[in-house]
Amino acid sequence: MEILRLALIYSLVIHYDVTARTAIFGGDHFIPSHSLGMTQHCQERYFSQRINHFGGPPQGGTFQQRYFVHDDHYTPGGPMFFYLGNEADVTLYVNATGLMWEHSSDFGALIVFAEHRYYGKSKVLNNTELQYLSVEQALMDYVTLVDFLKKSYAFDRDRDAVIGFGGSYGGMLASWARFKYPNVWDGVIAASAPILSFEFDDFEYDYDFFAQGLTYDVTTAAGVGSRFCEANLRQLFASDNNNNRLENISLAQIRSSFGICSDDNTTDDNLRGTVTGWVNEALSYMAMGNFPYPSSYILNGKGELPAFPIRVACEYLGEDFLASETKWLEGLASFAGVYYNYTKTLSCNILSEPVNKEAQIVGALWDYQYCSQIFQVFSERTSSKDMFSNNPWNGDNVAEDCYERHGFYPDRYHFPLAYGSPHDWIHTGVSNIVWSQGEYDPWKGGGVVENLTESLRTVVIAEAAHHLDLFFSHPNDTNAVIEARLIELNEIKKWIHEKKKRPMPLQAAAALQKRLR
Repeated sequence: MEILRLALIYSLVIHYDVTARTAIFGGDHFIPSHSLGMTQHCQERYFSQRINHFGGPPQGGTFQQRYFVHDDHYTPGGPMFFYLGNEADVTLYVNATGLMWEHSSDFGALIVFAEHRYYGKSKVLNNTELQYLSVEQALMDYVTLVDFLKKSYAFDRDRDAVIGFGGSYGGMLASWARFKYPNVWDGVIAASAPILSFEFDDFEYDYDFFAQGLTYDVTTAAGVGSRFCEANLRQLFASDNNNNRLENISLAQIRSSFGICSDDNTTDDNLRGTVTGWVNEALSYMAMGNFPYPSSYILNGKGELPAFPIRVACEYLGEDFLASETKWLEGLASFAGVYYNYTKTLSCNILSEPVNKEAQIVGALWDYQYCSQIFQVFSERTSSKDMFSNNPWNGDNVAEDCYERHGFYPDRYHFPLAYGSPHDWIHTGVSNIVWSQGEYDPWKGGGVVENLTESLRTVVIAEAAHHLDLFFSHPNDTNAVIEARLIELNEIKKWIHEKKKRPMPLQAAAALQKRLR
């Protein structure tokens, strides 16, 4: 069951919102403070989509998919910049994806943000039937919407490019869209996309990539000021025969040192595990939001984390606390408090505070997606690179638990079989994808981290966290993220140019006939 807990924590780590008092879960789909209000520059529209794109009479017929369009800078002959919506309300991406906004006028581009079925306002059958919640159905929604918009704006199908954008799960969708529908998307920017985090037969990677990423972020190599931060966290997370340092500390002292509110209903039996998870999740979200400037992205626009929040949090664990249980506990609580107590107004912590209703809905939807298709691999393996316990991946056990909850087993090898591995992408001519990875992003190890071909490129961005390159420009941007965006823009320019110079169909047919004579 422990590895199942890991799989759910790490796969759900991008789906939850911060509650009013404190939070166990945070989220990744959030709004930088310097880009609020972009929805007012868009037209909110709805498109009638088939519920089932793949044969047979679809139950309920159609649903209304929400999307946003900005056409103020569009000029005929310009490209379409199309964001493939993630597992959240699409307005979050409208407000955050500055790479599209800041350069649309340069390209004369039509900007489109499409919402993922079942999420936000794009509900299907009032979200009571989840069998149509799949990657393939979502991709066909986007294909159909692109086709409609091409007709609506009189796109020249042979000349006018469509460029896809996506971050995190959206980056995975963008990648799969380019693999499966190269006739629709002429190239994609896929940021922080853990597209390799599955059970491959012909591709190997460290299953504990996420745990390794978190460990790296609290070391001096990642800019932390003291080696003791990692050492103090390791004493919490790494267990010897399922016992860690907390096991030798009284429950009363834990409650006191962590400032747990008197009305918190965490039971004594669960207290040590809950505290460990509480700190782990704060670490996870701060690692994804380890940006070079203060940002509200991880706090859903409700507050700000400081620049490089991991470095700030580690200041509370910057000493050797081996001789003092009280200082160690208080240091851990203050470390997590950089995230949970971002307002600096909390007098105590509610570890048992439930997530809000919207977050619970999103979590339930993602749990269905995880157990049906997006069966990502997560493990922990204590080592110099991994400060967590030994919890090896056991896909059979996780699949059994999915069966107990949903009544079906995961399609464990769906993505390797349906979309191939890096070996396949290289040898089948897949092209025009830029994958970006942030040095500090714990998801980095689940994605493509090196160039595969000249047109399957990867940009690893120093001192960057989760899809920072998609954000709006900021005065504190590092040279690395500025250079990454330039690489992406140059590739986009090249893809658009290639589409413009592509031979006309009749010319291409004549040229082929000439070669065959």
